[in-house]
Amino acid sequence: MLEIFTQHQLAAGGFNVDKVPPLEPWPTILLCASLLLFTLIVVHFRRKIFLLFRSLYSARHFSLILREGKILQERFFLFTLLFDVMVFALGIMVVARHYHNAFAMKCSVPLLFAILFGGIMVLYWLKFLGNYIYVTLFEHPKELYPMNLYKFIFITDAAVLMFPFLVIVLFTDIFAFFYVYISVFLILFVIFLYKLMKINPGKINLFNFFIYFCTLEILPYLLLAKLTVMI
Repeated sequence: MLEIFTQHQLAAGGFNVDKVPPLEPWPTILLCASLLLFTLIVVHFRRKIFLLFRSLYSARHFSLILREGKILQERFFLFTLLFDVMVFALGIMVVARHYHNAFAMKCSVPLLFAILFGGIMVLYWLKFLGNYIYVTLFEHPKELYPMNLYKFIFITDAAVLMFPFLVIVLFTDIFAFFYVYISVFLILFVIFLYKLMKINPGKINLFNFFIYFCTLEILPYLLLAKLTVMI
């Protein structure tokens, strides 16, 4: 009976080390840092993060998050935005390196991540500025905070859902999972657009909203995708 524990052999036939995807240290470190940050957010802001995640799909939860006060001025917003930008920067870096982007292949991983992180953060705040210009030009000042809040909710939902796909792609080297995430992202984007249009449908001019949507929502993503793949 003791031979079960003292004498045994593990079947290792057929193992091919060449088929094991190489694990790069920096993407793993960045992934772990993002996970640690998200864990701290869940521990310290558990109610808010789950409420925020559901607010894109539920009007009731969105009303509850509005009653929380100026959530975009709290530490919760800064920590969550940091997580969102880290995940998107890591995701774009993985895509750029997969398509052998010339600029991405020349840069070290930390430098590339820092550039993407800074660029996405600047783009995010520019979109906030674009919302301010939009509501000022077309006289919809009451819509500014809900628009910014919905943008924050959308980005957070997209980042949280991207994270498991990033884990799978990095640890299995099966990039096809990223195409699955694209469909998830598009569904979230359609819901986000629908919620934006429902903020105040009685006052929104469809032509003005179309201009806003094309210039501030569609165009930045198209340019970012173009730069990621082609530069």
